[in-house]
Amino acid sequence: MAPAVTVDVTLTQSSSYRASKAETFRLTPAQIDRHVNRAAAAAPAGAEEQQEAAVLQAASSSSSLQDAGFDQLCNDGAAWTWSNFVVKLYRNTLGLLKQLYLIFMTLSLRTNHLMLTFRTMTRDFDEPNCNGDFLAAKFRNAIMPARGRLHDQRSRLIKINRDAIEFPFLGIPGIVRFIDVRTQWFDEGVTAAMDDGITQVVIIAAGYDTRAYRLSRPGVKFYEIDLPHASKNKQELVRSLLPADKYPRPEFVAADLSKVKLADALAATSFDPTKTTLFTAEGLVYYLPPAAVQQLLTCVSSSSAPGSRLMFDFLNLSTVRGDVWHPGFETLQISVYNKGERMYNGIDERPQAVRRLLSLFGFGGCCVSGAQSMVKRYMPHEQHCSRPPTVSPYFSYVSAVKE
Repeated sequence: MAPAVTVDVTLTQSSSYRASKAETFRLTPAQIDRHVNRAAAAAPAGAEEQQEAAVLQAASSSSSLQDAGFDQLCNDGAAWTWSNFVVKLYRNTLGLLKQLYLIFMTLSLRTNHLMLTFRTMTRDFDEPNCNGDFLAAKFRNAIMPARGRLHDQRSRLIKINRDAIEFPFLGIPGIVRFIDVRTQWFDEGVTAAMDDGITQVVIIAAGYDTRAYRLSRPGVKFYEIDLPHASKNKQELVRSLLPADKYPRPEFVAADLSKVKLADALAATSFDPTKTTLFTAEGLVYYLPPAAVQQLLTCVSSSSAPGSRLMFDFLNLSTVRGDVWHPGFETLQISVYNKGERMYNGIDERPQAVRRLLSLFGFGGCCVSGAQSMVKRYMPHEQHCSRPPTVSPYFSYVSAVKE
């Protein structure tokens, strides 16, 4: 790693007065180059003062995160500040009025069942560039036969239901396509890991994940970890729907990771901690209190050989905290609460913040993606739109490598 150096950045103030102010930051040469290049690209040609200001702002941001602890980077966003006062006030007053209609709309399906129907929806209606999960419909039809028939018949009722769910301001715009692109992102990550020689894939909180059956290859072992009752139900579902001679079986690990360490849960299986492994946690992290997220990352790190990979999606801390306002997120929070669940945390979505967070657990090589890049990557037929959003904009996605 390049040694940190002391850099003096002097910002020349303009307009009302001219003065020089020296600011000193601890930055590596590579960081300096990145700040200078970004500033030059962002500022108009010849706007020297704007470029200097951009360098100063970027340098200050990186410097403030160098020593950031876990609690600063991942928390429940509960604190009230002047920057989030209006959003917090809305959440605790006018936002609650959404219950007048949400209470009737959100009790019909459990969250994991609802996400399963969303995963199949784009495929059912032949939308372009949809995900490749051809087994999800089998699970859906077995668990929710009446709903499955409507999907298979391409019923207008399903389209009406989706329009209602994604109605601007009142609903959760972009939620169906969020599930779609998230599925594709994890599929791509699993496939890339196997292409690169990784032979173990650990799926944490597997739920109705089908990758062990769709993507498995000879010599690659999948491990599906879930709560004991969920794992039992999944095994029964797999046995009844997927012939063993056609779909290879993962090793099912029935464990409550709030009570059992990941390494202990895997110790009873054929898992080899000396081999490089891909760990995935899809749709999980934001349902855990911050302390549980810290424990999970610690356990994954201790079970990872160098070169192992980690993939998960998370809620943006700026949204959870209320620094930015997304009506869809406000609706989502209430909908989840109505199902007896809660979203407990957000993670600072700035790339340098995510890198700092995962470095605390020995991971590097972080790649962070947001809604805009996901639309560009997996929905090339669409232009990214913010109002209403093409994909729910308050989720981000990160992959990292154990160092």
